[in-house]
Amino acid sequence: MIKSMLLVASVAASSTVYAAVPSTLDSVFAPVKVATGPSDAYIGLSRMPDGELRHYNYGEQADAGSFYLSSTDGGLTWRKVKAARDMPQADIASPLSGEYIRLVNMGADGVYCIRTKGGPSGDRTVTKVSDIASIMIKPPVFAQGGKRIVVAAHGGVDPKGCYTYVSTDDGLTWTRSNTVETPPHTGGGFHQGIRWNHGAVEPTVVELTDGRLWMLMRTPHDRHYEAFSTDGGLTWSEPQPSRFYGTITMPTIGRLADGRLLFFWCNTTPLPELPTANGVWDDVFTNRDVTHVAISDDDGATWTGFRELMLDPMRNESDYALRGRGIDRGMHQAQFIEVEPGKIVAAIGQHPLHRAIVAFDVDWLYEPERSDDFTDGLDNWTTFNYIKGIRGHCSYNRINGADLVAHPDDESRNALSLRYQAADSLVSDIRGAVWNFPAARRGNFSTSLQIPAGADGHTLVLNDRWFNPSDTVARHEGIYILPLSRRKLGIKDDKWHTLTIDWDLDSRSGATVRVDGRKRLTLPAANPSADGISYVHFLAEPTQTDASPRPILIERVSATRR
Repeated sequence: MIKSMLLVASVAASSTVYAAVPSTLDSVFAPVKVATGPSDAYIGLSRMPDGELRHYNYGEQADAGSFYLSSTDGGLTWRKVKAARDMPQADIASPLSGEYIRLVNMGADGVYCIRTKGGPSGDRTVTKVSDIASIMIKPPVFAQGGKRIVVAAHGGVDPKGCYTYVSTDDGLTWTRSNTVETPPHTGGGFHQGIRWNHGAVEPTVVELTDGRLWMLMRTPHDRHYEAFSTDGGLTWSEPQPSRFYGTITMPTIGRLADGRLLFFWCNTTPLPELPTANGVWDDVFTNRDVTHVAISDDDGATWTGFRELMLDPMRNESDYALRGRGIDRGMHQAQFIEVEPGKIVAAIGQHPLHRAIVAFDVDWLYEPERSDDFTDGLDNWTTFNYIKGIRGHCSYNRINGADLVAHPDDESRNALSLRYQAADSLVSDIRGAVWNFPAARRGNFSTSLQIPAGADGHTLVLNDRWFNPSDTVARHEGIYILPLSRRKLGIKDDKWHTLTIDWDLDSRSGATVRVDGRKRLTLPAANPSADGISYVHFLAEPTQTDASPRPILIERVSATRR
């Protein structure tokens, strides 16, 4: 056993500084990084019978060596433990037998069930489940009080799709369900090319209170698709688009001890496909920079939160695509354990320089407001642009498309400077800044900003998901779109002004825009939203009158759910 502790310091190559880890679980509230996971985040996180947490080092992008990470204080501190190179040992214990059960892919040999015999420290039995290989096999879900085990997977079938393995005898024998397929991406609209048509993959499953099973799956479309089973996972309904956005990213859903549902996913939309995208492989993954989380108190009928659990600390790095090995990167993929009531430890991310183990309290998701004045720089913002040319694996290098400057009235403070700058070297030279707040169907957004004369081409978009800062599709698919025009807003000087937007998506009256407390206009809702507004997106685009417009300055933002 190696005694050296895994410190909570920032990733060595990143400038991000993480918050200090609280000394007790009771003090954990907002998300805090507690360790770097040893492998892909969707598997490997386990709780032992004595409460010890382990993250086993297996997965597609596992670190070198045979070991696991161990925590005996609820996930606050972790140590690296040498382990024999052996078959995977654990994921989740059966509530009936206490034995740990895991399905693993053995390639051409098919899928096997590894089941402990006497707990993790005892013997194990290995049983063949299928002759057909499966990949991205998820941890078991114990339904019907543990009488039925359901394991979600994909791969090895034609047409491509998702399915489940089901056991009714505590993992001794298994049956595979029908395959759930989704239609291909066909392009059109904003898309010049066709997304990678990988079919329905990487499913996640949870049991609902009415006995149905709910499957959410990764697709090449703008939303995760969903399907339902009424017979314990043996047959699944025809899939349909769900309420959740998320393209070519993995969803994860699970139930807390008190019955609430917790959902992890990338509430994001990628850049429109370039003409070179032909449906066989994607150009790049342009929507994996942030993991979101939401919670439901009513079995999935409504959801609260839609918060950024973690922004990729490398998202604004100039050598993003080249840093580290040429493998998948970004913040998609998740697995979680509720270590105490409401206290969550979650593994997220893929690439060694991007993944993290994070602790938080679910009460954080119920916070009604958030604000930012750039005291923490751009830690809470996404501001990058992509440099043309794929570098590394499915990635672009990047520039910071917005500038953090000294506040003109107080050099001890910061302000965000945003303006359009032409650049042929960029995939899109539109400049932008994106910030998240608690989702609200009825809420208020406020910002203090300067719009000097000559600061043309700026737009404020309120939206229900993350878009790339340089993506103007945000304007077309946004909920409320406000041109930051001095004439429209009644601004006649270069002073600081407070702009507020009040909205109620359940009303037809539109959103009220005020400047310094005076009503200036009403905005109609341009698009519907299932779960409310959770993002502001400032855009700076070219104008016909000025090739080099002046910047707007933003000194603070705030949002409140009402």
